[in-house]
Amino acid sequence: MESYLGLQANALNGQRAALFRVRTSVADVYMSVSRSNYGNEERAVVEVDCARFLKLWRDGPRGEHTGLANGTPQTWRADPRFELAAEGFSFGEQDPVPLAEVSCRASAAVPYVAFTDGVMRTLWLAAYAAKSFPVECGATDAEALQRLAGTAGSRWFSVAELVPPQIA
Repeated sequence: MESYLGLQANALNGQRAALFRVRTSVADVYMSVSRSNYGNEERAVVEVDCARFLKLWRDGPRGEHTGLANGTPQTWRADPRFELAAEGFSFGEQDPVPLAEVSCRASAAVPYVAFTDGVMRTLWLAAYAAKSFPVECGATDAEALQRLAGTAGSRWFSVAELVPPQIA
């Protein structure tokens, strides 16, 4: 997983998180995922190829994000929420943005991804030519997402693998 940098302690609460650096045409930006109180084995991180991921999203059934999925960098930048994503990324490594949360439906006639959270962050990355970036999904979706949109030569990881429990 090329974007994975390692563990980082949150300055505010001391909680550790997996830190990722994503290269874009304007700057390197930072994203993270933290452990939760439960379900870390069931949460996965997949590093996706941007072009393959966007195609998989666009192939999905018509939904609330269809217009955005089929947009262009110009239309994405015109959306008022785009600046909120830009602001989130502006805080850098010290305050990384959370990974987008997606699901992958490979059993459908046409496989696709859908968003739970992080649409504008993803569009910001795409608008600024990120070649790849990490996303969070359920472990049950990770293998299909890796196969359909994952970066070449990488594998998915559970959140438990990336952020082991702290030993007191």
